[in-house]
Amino acid sequence: MARPELDNGYYLQHFNELLSFVTQHYKAVLTAEATAFISDYSALSDSAQQLLVRMLNRKGLVFSDAELNYSEIGPSEPVLNQLTEAGFVAPLNADDLADFWLRLTKDTLWQLLQLAKSQFSAAEWAEHVAKLAIKKSQTKPQLLGSALKLPVNWLALIDTLPQRYIALQRQDTLNYLYFLYFGRIEANLSLFTLRDLGIRQAGQFKQQFQPRFTDLNQAQLAYQLANTKPAIIALAKQLKKQPDTAEPALKQWLASVNAWPASADEALLLKRSERYYQLGKLAEQYTLPVLAMRFYQLSNGFPASERLVRLYYQQQQPDAAKVLLEQLLQDPSCDEEWLFAEDFYQRKFSNGATAQRRSQLTQLLHDAPVVGVDELYLGKAEQGLIAHYRQQGYTVFHGENNLWLALFGLWFWHELFEHEHSALHNPFERRPRNLASGGFYQQFSHIIEQKLQQLLEPTAARMLLVALTSHYGKANSVFYWHTGLADQLLPLLQYAPKSTETSSALAQILRAMAEDFSRHRSGYPDLLLIKDQQLQFIEVKAPGDKIQRHQLARLLALKQAGFNARIEKLQWIVDPNRIYVVLDVETTGGKAVNDRVTEIGAVKVQAGHVLDTFSTLVNPERHIPSFISRLTGISNNMVAGAPKFAAVAAKLQQFLEGTVFVAHNVKFDYGFIRAELARCDITLDLPQLCTVVNMRRYYPGLASYSLGNLCREFDINLTNHHRALDDATATVELLKMINSRRCIAVPHKTDDAEL
Repeated sequence: MARPELDNGYYLQHFNELLSFVTQHYKAVLTAEATAFISDYSALSDSAQQLLVRMLNRKGLVFSDAELNYSEIGPSEPVLNQLTEAGFVAPLNADDLADFWLRLTKDTLWQLLQLAKSQFSAAEWAEHVAKLAIKKSQTKPQLLGSALKLPVNWLALIDTLPQRYIALQRQDTLNYLYFLYFGRIEANLSLFTLRDLGIRQAGQFKQQFQPRFTDLNQAQLAYQLANTKPAIIALAKQLKKQPDTAEPALKQWLASVNAWPASADEALLLKRSERYYQLGKLAEQYTLPVLAMRFYQLSNGFPASERLVRLYYQQQQPDAAKVLLEQLLQDPSCDEEWLFAEDFYQRKFSNGATAQRRSQLTQLLHDAPVVGVDELYLGKAEQGLIAHYRQQGYTVFHGENNLWLALFGLWFWHELFEHEHSALHNPFERRPRNLASGGFYQQFSHIIEQKLQQLLEPTAARMLLVALTSHYGKANSVFYWHTGLADQLLPLLQYAPKSTETSSALAQILRAMAEDFSRHRSGYPDLLLIKDQQLQFIEVKAPGDKIQRHQLARLLALKQAGFNARIEKLQWIVDPNRIYVVLDVETTGGKAVNDRVTEIGAVKVQAGHVLDTFSTLVNPERHIPSFISRLTGISNNMVAGAPKFAAVAAKLQQFLEGTVFVAHNVKFDYGFIRAELARCDITLDLPQLCTVVNMRRYYPGLASYSLGNLCREFDINLTNHHRALDDATATVELLKMINSRRCIAVPHKTDDAEL
C-alpha cells in the first residue's frame, strides 16, 4: 500500500496545529511572551509564516538568505524584512557568532578572509599569513582556527558580504510552547509528519485531552527543570575539559537550585530530585564530597539517600550515617532503599553474631541453587533453562518485565488511556504522564482498589480477555503485544495464590506498580514456570552475572505476596560427547555485510577425534584485492572455477547442524557464514565458542593470542597459515587444550530450591 503524499505546506499545517492546540488547552499558563509570540505570528503574512516555520524546522539558529529560496514563498528579502520587523529574526550580534561559524561554508569563510585582508597593511597581512599558515588548501576547521586568531571585527565584515545573515529570535518562548505540547524540550514536529504518512499512530485512545499544567508557576518551574537537563550535560562536558573549574561551577549551581520555587506537585518534586542527584554525582566525580552531600540532602529519596549514607561514612561521620539509615529503615521511599539501608546497617553497625560480611545481594546469589545446562546454550542462558524445565514437563514462558507490564496495562487500560481524566495530554502520548510521578494511584485510588478486588472474581479471566481482544495492537509505551500474551496471562491470573481470603497475590504487585510505576516496572524474574496449576518465577544468572538490587526487590516482593520466586545460577556442562565444528573462512575483506567468502575449511570433532572435514574454495563473485591475495595465497584465477556459495550452502548447513560453532575470533567467521547463508534464505543460529577468548581465560599471560603465535607457543603444526582448512585444523588443537581445562562434571542440581 502506497504511503500518502504530503503537500508542500505540510510543515506549516503542523506548526499551526500545535499552536492551536496550545492556545486551546494552555491559555491559563501562557506567559506574556508566549501570548505575544502567538499574536505576532498570527499577524504575519502567509509567506512570512511559511519562511519562519521553514527555518524553525531546520538545524541551527543562523541562516543566509541564499539558502532560504523556496518556490512556494518567492523572494526571501521582503519576507525577511517582515520577520525582522515582527521580532522573529534579527541581524547577527556577538552571541550569534558561534552558530554563524557552524553554518559557514569553507568558500564563504575564504571570502571573509579576503575581506579581512583589506584591514591590514601588506606587511601585517603577510606576517599573519606566515604565522597562522593561512592558505586555501587548509581544511575548514583549520581555516576557521586561523581566522579566529586574527584581530578582526567579524560582525562588521559579515555585514559587507553579498549574502544577508540573520538569526532566529524568541527561541526561549518557542521552546516553552513546544514544552507545553510535548512535555519536554522538543523543537521537532516530525511526529506530525510520521502521523500524516501513516507511520505513527495518533489519537487511538481519546480525543479530549487534559492540560498537563493549569498553574503558571508550576508550568514555568517544570520548564526550568526541563532546561536544566541539557545544561547539566553541558556542564559535565565543560568540566571534562576544565576540571579545575568544577568547584566554583558547582557552587554556582548550588546557589541557583536553592532558589528554585517550592512545589507540591509530585512529578515536579521527582524531577527536581533527579536534578539534585545528577549534580551530586558530578560533585563526587570531581572529589567534592561536601558539595555532593549538599546536593544529596536537597534530593528526595533513593538513590540520593544511598550516596549520602556512603559519603557520611567515608567522611568519618558514622553517627550521621547511622541516624539516616535508621530513618530510611523506619520510613523507606521504596523497596530498594530499604534493602540498601538494612544491608548497610547490618554490615557496618551490627555487632557480634548478627553482623554480616557479605551484602544481601552477594549472599543471595551465593546461596542460589546451581543448575547444569548444556553449553549448547552458551550466550542463551534463558533458553537453556527453558529447555531444562520443559524436559521435566513444565510449561515455561520467558515473561520477564512485559508479563507484569501487560497485566497492569490491560487491567487498568481504561484508567490509563481512555478515562476523561487520564493523564494523556496530546494525541501522540502513549504512556500517561502521571505513571512516572506516582500520581496515577492518587488520581484513581478508589477505582484501582475496586479493580484489584475483581482479580478474585470468577469473571476475572473473561475481563482480561475482553481487554486484550478489544485493544490488541494499539501502540502504547507500557507494554508490547505478542501473539502468546494470553497464554502467559491467563494462567498467571488463574493460578496466582491468595495473599488473604479477600486479596489476590497479584493485587500486591499491581498496587505497587500503580503507586510507583517508575520503580516497579522492571527487575521481574526472567521465567514463568507452570506445572500442576502451580506457578514459579526464576531469575536466571549465567556464570559471571550479577544480581541488581531492583531484581532482588522484585523477587522479595513476589515472595512476600505468596509466589514461589527464586534465583537459579547456571553452570555450563561440557558434554564430553558434544560435537563441535571448528571453522575458518578466508574472505575478500573484513566486513560481512559487503565482503564475501573465498574459502571455507571446517573440521567436525567429537571427544577430541576428527569425524569429518569440509573444505572448498568459493567464487566470491567479485574481485579479490591484491593485498588479500598476498595474505592468503588465494588469487582471482584460483576461485574463477570454484562453486558459488549458494551451491555449497545446503551441504554446509547440514555439516553444521546440531554442533557448537568454534573459531579463532568466532564473531568474524560466524558473521561471514551467517551473512552468506542469509543471502540463500537460510538462518544460522548455533552456539559459539571462541578460542581466542577461552585461550585467554585458561592460558593467561601470553604476549599474543593470534593463531600463529599460539601455534608457535604450544608447538602446534601450522603449515599454510591463512588457508582455511589448515587454520581450522590448528584451531582444533586449541579446542582440545581448552576442553582439557574446562569443568566437565555435572553440578549438583536442586530443581525446586527456595531462596
